[in-house]
Amino acid sequence: MKEPSQQTVQRILNEANDNIAKFKKSRLGLPFKKTMEADQINYVITSFTGAAYTGDGRTPKRWTAETVKNVISLYFPQFLVIDTDLLGQIVPLLVNYFTFLEHDQHYIKNSNALIKAAFVANSDLVAACMDPSDWPDGDIDDIVNGDLGEEFLNQTSPEELEQMKQAYTVLLQEQQQGTLAPEDEKMLQILDGVLSHEDDQSDRSQPKPKGHPQMKLVKKPRK
Repeated sequence: MKEPSQQTVQRILNEANDNIAKFKKSRLGLPFKKTMEADQINYVITSFTGAAYTGDGRTPKRWTAETVKNVISLYFPQFLVIDTDLLGQIVPLLVNYFTFLEHDQHYIKNSNALIKAAFVANSDLVAACMDPSDWPDGDIDDIVNGDLGEEFLNQTSPEELEQMKQAYTVLLQEQQQGTLAPEDEKMLQILDGVLSHEDDQSDRSQPKPKGHPQMKLVKKPRK
């Protein structure tokens, strides 16, 4: 890959700022003005744009599914400051932005491929930002008694939910067989807590005990 050009970086970021301003006013961008700060929207999109070029050599019109996966799975967990609220917004925001760039701006032509890659990469992003081995036992206790687990579940894509279920099944089997690694015990408890809300949501007509968890996501140190 060629050495990134500072002129190109400045050009694509200037274009991104123009597109973001239009995106915020569009039907695809307006919902995020209610759930995110304006600087957070800029932060995510410009970070994606810059990382796609400096890390993958791709300007926006040359973004590929692989570019999306690399940025979301590898770059974002290392270099973005991501708290719990922002984590659940990143992929939905980018999905709408990709759609906007193709259908409103006619700026790119492959939003479907980019969107699919973003959903797949989301599970990597969440996993990278969750480090339960560092959580104190008190936080795990919160997972059994809080409400944020349900909120987190509501923000989870169908693809990610399925992967969470698969991971839970594997960890549960390992626990039953006595082969579960100590560092995976907390992850099993977390998944159990979050997935319990799916049962709660499946039948709201029947009263259920207030269940599991305040999920707290711990950002990896910036490198």
